[in-house]
Amino acid sequence: MTAEATAAYPHAGMVSIVGAGPGPADLLTLRALDRIRQADVVVHDRLIDAEVLALIPPAAQRIYVGKAAGHHMMTQAQIHAVLVEQARRGRRVVRLKGGDPHIFGRGGEEVQALQAEDLAFEVVPGVSAANGCAATAGIPLTHRDLSHSCTFLPGHLAGSSPELDWAALARPRQTRVFYMGVERVPAIARALIAHGLHAGTPAAIVQDGTREGQRVWAMGLAALAEQAPAYGPRPGLLIIGETVSLSPHFVQDDGAPAPAAGTTELPSPGLHFNVADRTSLYRVLAARRDMRHFARGTPMEDAVLQRMLHAAHAAPSVGLMQPWRFVRVLDPVVRERIAALVDGERRATADALGERRDEFLRLKVEGVRDCAELLVAVLAPDDGTVFGRRTLPREMALCSVGCAVENLWLAARAENLGLGWVSMFDPAALGELLALPEGALALGVLCLGPVRQFYGAPMLELEGWRDGRPLAELLFVDRWGQQGQQAG
Repeated sequence: MTAEATAAYPHAGMVSIVGAGPGPADLLTLRALDRIRQADVVVHDRLIDAEVLALIPPAAQRIYVGKAAGHHMMTQAQIHAVLVEQARRGRRVVRLKGGDPHIFGRGGEEVQALQAEDLAFEVVPGVSAANGCAATAGIPLTHRDLSHSCTFLPGHLAGSSPELDWAALARPRQTRVFYMGVERVPAIARALIAHGLHAGTPAAIVQDGTREGQRVWAMGLAALAEQAPAYGPRPGLLIIGETVSLSPHFVQDDGAPAPAAGTTELPSPGLHFNVADRTSLYRVLAARRDMRHFARGTPMEDAVLQRMLHAAHAAPSVGLMQPWRFVRVLDPVVRERIAALVDGERRATADALGERRDEFLRLKVEGVRDCAELLVAVLAPDDGTVFGRRTLPREMALCSVGCAVENLWLAARAENLGLGWVSMFDPAALGELLALPEGALALGVLCLGPVRQFYGAPMLELEGWRDGRPLAELLFVDRWGQQGQQAG
């Protein structure tokens, strides 16, 4: 690059290789806009948006050098010759290219041609097609938990080309962006899957990215290969990687989008969960809290409750006995009587705590009167199931109900709703109130509904009642009390 290339203002005989961005004029950089306005001649490509072309001064000469599949107005060598000729005539030349000139824009070759002729030039970077299309499709190219690297690739080298390291590209935790790859989506998918990439890996095609007519197809890679749009003149980008699952356009591997408002059933189970799914689950697990404070008077949709109950019913149970039953309390009189039972047991518990009585009474231990929905979790009468519980019949039934409640709890947190399990009541009295049959046992009053905010830690820790214990103290190896290396 010559000394003139660093000048802040274009001068006669200088070539500005300018990135026009992926589409609309408002994605131009300020420097790109300045160079266009000062141009004597603009040498431009096919995909430059009409908004951008409208910014070219009326007196400036336009030279179209666009390329489409099978049809090039000029060869690359002829484009070099045009740039050299116009610069030697002392004109301010703008070489206007879509996206960024140095990302599959052959800007580097044009720089070399100008250097060889000792001509002044500069490169004005632009918003790349990858950045623009990914952003408007809701796809981060990198993500701390999902993708540690991003690779830009030319789609015309797809398939079995030895020029690409398909084994490296099939490794996890990376985002792959194929320019000009829409025509070869099936070949790209086959190559990556053959080298170990899971067929359900999230993938997307972004067509006319950043423009008004933008369209996005986002699903598992194998499904995308089957459903990819026909190749045509509209520009498109192929993005493959776990971050695609964060796009609002993403459709799950089984072909069903995430549950919409009003949906009561659970989504169909998938055979493969991607990293984003896994990360979301662990976030829900870490954020689950036993809630006591609810936004009184704030209702919740019945469809959401039904979806959560389906989640509870999907719980595992020993011998598939499904011993859980849920009583939904709608009668305000019954709710108030349950609240009275809880109040009575709360006082009895306080008396049993001795010197910590007053400290306990300051704690809020239930939300029966405040929550939007009230459920009672009940252990059903024994159905005689022997499978898996011959030696622990009662215990395994209780564990199974616990699994259903935990499913409900996690579903509530995923719905951004609170759930509190209240166990302070006389089970016989509550059973009589709810007309439970002989052998049934009420195990929990479940307070459910919107909350103002979730606790940052378990409430008993925040109130100084008790601290949680670390996993290392609770994990033994081979026999009780013998601690070894913690898993993970």
